[in-house]
Amino acid sequence: MDILKNRRWQKELKVLHLTDFKSVKSRKTLLNPNWFSLLVVVSGTIYFMDGPSTVRLSHGDMYAVPSTAEVIKQTPSLKVCFMSCKRDFAITNKFSKSSIGYIEILTGYSPFVISLAQPEISYLIEVFGFLKKKISSNESIFQEEMVLLYFNLILYEFSGLCYKHGENIINLHCRTEKISMRFMTLVQLHCRLRHDVSFYADALFVSKGHLGKALRNAIGMSAKHYIEMAIISEAYILLADDNLTITQIGEHLNFRNPQSFSHFFKKHTKLTPTQYRLNLKF
Repeated sequence: MDILKNRRWQKELKVLHLTDFKSVKSRKTLLNPNWFSLLVVVSGTIYFMDGPSTVRLSHGDMYAVPSTAEVIKQTPSLKVCFMSCKRDFAITNKFSKSSIGYIEILTGYSPFVISLAQPEISYLIEVFGFLKKKISSNESIFQEEMVLLYFNLILYEFSGLCYKHGENIINLHCRTEKISMRFMTLVQLHCRLRHDVSFYADALFVSKGHLGKALRNAIGMSAKHYIEMAIISEAYILLADDNLTITQIGEHLNFRNPQSFSHFFKKHTKLTPTQYRLNLKF
């Protein structure tokens, strides 16, 4: 088996750099409603229909495309920078935990249009270009690390721009968002030992049903699935440490035995822990 073919970003991350959606078929392929999609218009105009609303994007507009939005029209001169990934990919491959909950909340809502200044546009075009180049490269040395580096850079730039242009931002202070953000913080702190939704619901003084509803409304994901993605993220970190055996990692993550950890990991990544660890060496 060619381990290199199982790198997650090869199947779970799509990037365009200074190109357009050339056909309806290609647009539908790129704009998967179950993925997080981020669009920067470099030139031309594109129109989305989101429910009863029409969203017009032109030069310098940045848009996190809602799952309910569809492209209805575009000009021939359209050029975009575009990134789309599975939401699980965005969570499990995030480098920093300092913004726990913030990006997840933002990407779970029907977002807003950010009008960028020219320096911001130029910078993002450059970073998208680096990401596209690394994805397309045939070189394997540090390719994985560089892809994830530029991916995270774009994601955190987006988060920072959302904060900067806060006059258009969703209200992050209502009860649903507060519960969701507190839940995600608790998960990052305790997921190595606590895998059960009940623990987090009790800690937040809400029912499992109420917690699940709040999280689905905030990020479109169940509480159980978010916990599982957090565990996978921790497993990635531990598997990068060659001093730890697979058995020890399973124990650190509170699995009953190595087999149950391997089954859990393969279910979510399509790789065994050993295969993933070998992948890191290429």
